[in-house]
Amino acid sequence: MSFDLPSSSAPPSSQPHASSSSQANNNNSMAATLPQINFGFEELKDRMARFTVRFDDFIEKGRRRILEERNEFAKAIVEDKDTQRMLKKEIEHHKQKEKDVSENAAKEQQEAAEAERAIAEMDRRKQSKMEHKAHLLAQIEAMQEAIRKRREIRAEERKALSFQSSRNAPELAFWEDHLGMRIEGAGVTDHLKIVYTHIVDSDWSKEFSFIINMVTRDYEVIQCRPKLDSASVGKWVDRLNETRDLTCFLKEMRQLFKEHSSTGRE
Repeated sequence: MSFDLPSSSAPPSSQPHASSSSQANNNNSMAATLPQINFGFEELKDRMARFTVRFDDFIEKGRRRILEERNEFAKAIVEDKDTQRMLKKEIEHHKQKEKDVSENAAKEQQEAAEAERAIAEMDRRKQSKMEHKAHLLAQIEAMQEAIRKRREIRAEERKALSFQSSRNAPELAFWEDHLGMRIEGAGVTDHLKIVYTHIVDSDWSKEFSFIINMVTRDYEVIQCRPKLDSASVGKWVDRLNETRDLTCFLKEMRQLFKEHSSTGRE
C-alpha cells in the first residue's frame, strides 16, 4: 500500500483534508484485515427461549400439583369430619345401650329380691303347715293314694326315658364313631360336657371339650378347653339358638377346635 504525498506546489489550505482522507483509508484497510468473531448471540437466544419454555412448564406443573394436593387435603378434611360425626353417633348409641343395660340390671336385681322374699314367704308357710301336720291325719289315706298314683306316673316316665335312651344310644354311638365325640355330665344340672378326640393327627387321644348350659331356652357355651375365639363360638351358638340344629352345631365346634389346633396354640 502506498500513499501519494502532496506536492509542494499544493496550496497550504488543502493539506489537512488530504491527511484525513489518508487516515480513513488506513482504518478501512485494518478493519478488513481483522478476523470475524462469532459471539453466539443467536444460539444463546435460542437456549434462553427453550429454558423459558421448560421453566414455564415446571411452574405450571407445580401449580397443578399444589392445586391437586389442596383438593385432596380438603377431601380428607371432609372425610375426617364425616368419620368424626359417625363415631360420635356410635358413642351416643353405646352410651344409651349402656344405660339400658344398667336399667335392666337394676330391674333384675329388684326382681331377684322380690323372688327371695317370695321364697322366704313360702318357707314360712311350709313351716306353718308342718306345725299343723297333726291335724291332717285324716288326709293320710288320700295322700297315700296320691303317692301311689304318682309312683305309677314316675314308673311310666322312667319307662319312657328308658325307651328314649335306647333310641338315643345308636345316635350317640354314631357321633362317637364318626365325629370322635362323647357327651358327659358337667357336674351341674342341665349342663353338658362335649368331648372331642381324633382332632390332632399326631395324637388322636388328645381331648378338646366345651360345656354348654341348657338351663334356659337359649343355649350358652360357658367353657372351652382349649380356649376358642369368643366371636366364632358366639356365632355358632346364635345359629344353634335360631335353628335348634344341634348336629350342625357339634360339627362346627369340632371344626373350630381343628382350626385352633392347626395354629399350634394351646
